[in-house]
Amino acid sequence: MQKNPRMIFVGNLPDGADYNALNEAFIPFGEIKNIDIPADPITKASRGFAFIEYEEEEDADHAIFNKHNSLMGENSLVVEHARPMRSKEFLNKPIWADSDYHEKYATAPDSQ
Repeated sequence: MQKNPRMIFVGNLPDGADYNALNEAFIPFGEIKNIDIPADPITKASRGFAFIEYEEEEDADHAIFNKHNSLMGENSLVVEHARPMRSKEFLNKPIWADSDYHEKYATAPDSQ
């Protein structure tokens, strides 16, 4: 997955931070395309972070510059460019269990 320079990560959200609160806090920096607040699959409560996508890259940069370490409620926000998710391809097995790994990295001792 490729990095989206218009997408920011907002961490350390206070309990109860919702779409409206995030929109109000981040709209001054530019037009917001999307706000995603991931929820815990079991409790359905916020996991304490969100992703905000701006229409323009410069707006995301301004939001990071102005909102990182700012307060929302009593929480100091972590605001930075969102990083792409890591591939889940290798998360379910050790890398040495993959035949491609052996072909690429395994070396046979010299038979001299």
